[in-house]
Amino acid sequence: MNLYSSIAAITLYLVAAGIQYRLINTPISYRSLAPGLMATVCHALAAFTAISTPVGMDLGVIQVLSLITWLICVITLSASLRRPLHNLLIALYPLAAISLTAELLIPGKQQFLQHQSPGVLSHILLSILAYSMLTIAAVQAIVLALQNRMLRDHRLKGLPSILPPLQTMEAMLFELIWAGFVLLSLAIITGAVYVDDILAQHLLHKTVFSVLSWVLLAILLCGRAALGWRGNIAIRWTLWAFACLLLGYLGTKIALSLIIH
Repeated sequence: MNLYSSIAAITLYLVAAGIQYRLINTPISYRSLAPGLMATVCHALAAFTAISTPVGMDLGVIQVLSLITWLICVITLSASLRRPLHNLLIALYPLAAISLTAELLIPGKQQFLQHQSPGVLSHILLSILAYSMLTIAAVQAIVLALQNRMLRDHRLKGLPSILPPLQTMEAMLFELIWAGFVLLSLAIITGAVYVDDILAQHLLHKTVFSVLSWVLLAILLCGRAALGWRGNIAIRWTLWAFACLLLGYLGTKIALSLIIH
């Protein structure tokens, strides 16, 4: 891990979060996103030097979580240029800073991958991308739920005043879900094709929960198309699907790190 890039990224993330909070009621500008962009560049250097080692790829829990938070920030930053998602960065920047701090302070179990085929590496990359995209969708669903409740209680100041209309928020949520669903589908397909002996690699738990998450997302998208599902129904199904993915992915990583090894 590159110590200096980690410290620089943590500092820049906190500065970027403060700037974003101060400009919470103003339209997005490239100047306001600049510190966050610099933070993601430093974070990328720190994350990839932590994972890529002379011995092989180190995919420990903390290293992967750092990579996921980096991807989440990059995806949200990129999407905020097209959609009003930039206020989510107020919460996501500190989360990335926390993951980097944990990577610096907590010695994790090293889990090296050596001589893996391109197919297996593509499965790992797609899995991380799907998890990152669906994490953003879950955050969006939580924000949408808070906005919906505050509007029903006629509390128009605070959160509702700085967010786009509910219809726009819902449209953004389903865009994120569709992107996550496609990535998760590709991750499951590549896993089925390229990963050998799932039982021996202790991946059955992850596979079951990933497929269950996929099924829940498929039902949600079909319900949206056929029955016009929206609002609280969409929020609940999104969070259920994400919870399954979290249990499958993080549960497997923790089990492999703390119990099996």
